[in-house]
Amino acid sequence: MDNAARSLDVEVLKQFQGFLEGCSGRTKWAAINAISHLRKSVEISSIDPAMAAFRAVCAEEEAATALINSLKDVGYEGAEKLHFRRHDDKHAVVLFVGTVMQWFQNRKAQAGEQLGEHRIFFDDIDGRIGLRVAIQLGRSNTAVHPTPPLHLVVQGERTLAEEFQAEMKELLGLDKTHEIRRLIDQRANFRNTLLYATPAGIPKPAGDVKAFIDKQIGIVNHLLIALALIDPWRQPNYPLSGIVSVSIDVFVDLMNRVSKEKT
Repeated sequence: MDNAARSLDVEVLKQFQGFLEGCSGRTKWAAINAISHLRKSVEISSIDPAMAAFRAVCAEEEAATALINSLKDVGYEGAEKLHFRRHDDKHAVVLFVGTVMQWFQNRKAQAGEQLGEHRIFFDDIDGRIGLRVAIQLGRSNTAVHPTPPLHLVVQGERTLAEEFQAEMKELLGLDKTHEIRRLIDQRANFRNTLLYATPAGIPKPAGDVKAFIDKQIGIVNHLLIALALIDPWRQPNYPLSGIVSVSIDVFVDLMNRVSKEKT
């Protein structure tokens, strides 16, 4: 599958079609709507760039809604504290998923030759389509397949989930609260600059709208990858993922801090 960070064509999101057919309720339709927004965004970009950019923002929010709702449906503790109707939570999810992906990239770099290539691929998960992960061991022909894919193995005296929790808290620590608040507000306010007039006049999008849409396609692609790594893997057939559980803990702590920063 294509999970690269480079600019992506909206057609790359077709890869999720089979997976989304197995989803249900708000998770399914918010994700499908995210893709629809991006398609419409591309279609109108040359004739109404402001609305094209706005649809691309809505796509990000809908993909975040799908992920938040899935965490609730799967039954992760603490997910009830995530609110898909709050713009702050949805924009923060985007920033958080980006940080998680950076953590995985850092981990792979630290592992050096202990870990080779990793592969994320669609497969049958109990009668529905979902994502699996294969991690090559060094340069060997052997690969490990975490099950669920984000339920990673023990490392030393602490599980990898515990290592992840400690390092994510450091990445998103108290000294970062003000900056994270600023970034969330910046993302939330951007949509208003596309819609509403100011004393200076009516909205006029600045910059390269196509480049912005391409970036949003990449964000939605990453959010749907996260969704496909989580949603199909459900109890009682599979345990809850340790990485996902501690991600929720760290995220809830983060939102508690940035909410206080706002007040």
